Formats: sequence, C-alpha cells, structure tokens
Amino acid sequence: MLNSIDNIIRSSKENSTYECIVDFSFETELLLCEVINVERSWLKANPNYILSDEQEIKFSKLKLRREKGEPIAYIIGNRGFWTLDLKVNESVLIPRPESELIIELSLDLPLTNKADVLDLGTGSGALALALASERKGWSITGTDVSTDALKVAEFNKEYYRLNNVEFMKSFWFEEFEKRSPGQSKFDLIVSNPPYLGKDDPHLDKGDLKYEPNIALIAAENGKANLETIIFSSVTFLRDQGWLLVEHGFDQAPIVRKFFGEAGFKKCQTVKDLNNHDRVTMGLLEF
Repeated sequence: MLNSIDNIIRSSKENSTYECIVDFSFETELLLCEVINVERSWLKANPNYILSDEQEIKFSKLKLRREKGEPIAYIIGNRGFWTLDLKVNESVLIPRPESELIIELSLDLPLTNKADVLDLGTGSGALALALASERKGWSITGTDVSTDALKVAEFNKEYYRLNNVEFMKSFWFEEFEKRSPGQSKFDLIVSNPPYLGKDDPHLDKGDLKYEPNIALIAAENGKANLETIIFSSVTFLRDQGWLLVEHGFDQAPIVRKFFGEAGFKKCQTVKDLNNHDRVTMGLLEF
C-alpha cells in the first residue's frame, strides 16, 4: 500500500530535507486533508486509506509547491488564528501565533461591554474577527488599504457570521480624518502594521518571500507606519483609551519613545512566547 495515508506520512518523515518545512508530518497531514477533503482526525482513524490516482496526482502537485517554498497556508487556503480558521491567500499576511498576544492583552483591558474598537491594517481580519468572536458587545472596525485583502476579511466575517465587525478601505486614519471632528472615537486601537525595512534580510526567507510587500515593508527602516499610527491615534482615542501595536523584536525602544512623545501613559512592551519584544501598549488620559 505505497500510497496509503500511513505510508505517505512515514515517507515524509524519512525525506524531511527541505529547509522551508519544519514539521513534515504535520504539513503532510494538512495536504492530505486538502486532497481528500477530510479533517486530521479522519486521517488518524483511517491510516490504511488508499489515495485514488486523481488524489495522488493532486497530492504530488501540492507537495511540490510546498517543497519549492510556497507557504502551506497559501497552498491549502487557510490558517488557524485564535479560535478561528481563517481563509488566506496571496493578498494577505499569514496570521501568526505571535499576533495572538494582542488578543490576549486586549481581552484583559478594563473596557466596557460596548467598547468601540479599531483594527488598522486588518488583512485577513484576524485581529478584528478574533476580538469580535470573544466580545459580542464590542463594535469593531477593521481597515485596510488593499481591496483584495478586504475581500478576504469580508469572506471570513461572513463565514463566522460576526455581525459586530465591519470592514472599510482606508490608509490608516485617512478616511476617518475626512469626517467631522469627534465623529470617530475608539476605546481601543490595535494594529499589526508593516514594520520591516526594505533591506531586512528576513524578507528573503521562509513565508516572507511569498507574502505581499505592502503588508511587510515600511519606510524609514520599518518605523514609518508605527510612528504614524502611534501619533495619529491620539486624535481618535477616547479618554482612557488604549493603543496596542505589534512590532519587530528590536523596535521596542523606539516604539516606546513614540508612545511617550505622543502622550501615552502606562506604556509597556510585552514579550511573545519566544521571549521577543512583540507588543507595546499604552493608555491615553486627558
């Protein structure tokens, strides 16, 4: 049974020589689920299932794409984030576990049950939708400058039927700045903006090679978007409002400097599970 599920997974372990793939067995299971259209639990329960000729051909094509470096999330079209399984494609940044730190910190804030929340640069909608799923009374707005990204976010919103979130096209606060003063105010603003410099060596490695530059690269060696968001947030936060931004592991000092200069209090940087500085947060008090 050369093309049984069990043999395919075993073979993946024996031939795990590709640098782009960390866990061959796990990713092989994901590809098999995509080919057979089943859950991983089904694979475990049916190790002797034999792939049809058509399924074997499809699996070989998907496997080759992965071996060439294409992200597994783009190949199968989804990525888990928080408690959600989100659709993703080449138009959006692939959600990462590190970004879940923003969700954890946001849910611990002393906000009302009717808080107004803004997610800047929403991409697939990961942050906005995760928060919306946990706090049904919050009114959440997600913005992105990419029309294609917003289509992905809208799909994910409709899939989970989260009616307390809306998406709109805007380059950071641009659309809100067109409104009457005071019309758009938020209790919480979150963002995972592009924060890599154009010459960052990580751009040539792993999934980053395939992800959209618009979701990765910022001017001023990665600092421009962070600076814009932090200083502009002051205009759109209510008294006792919070700002949380994700940033690079080596950007915490300059980000905290921006927070302080913008007038935020209780500023702190929180480390991710890899012990890297990842999210900086601050409180605005009038």
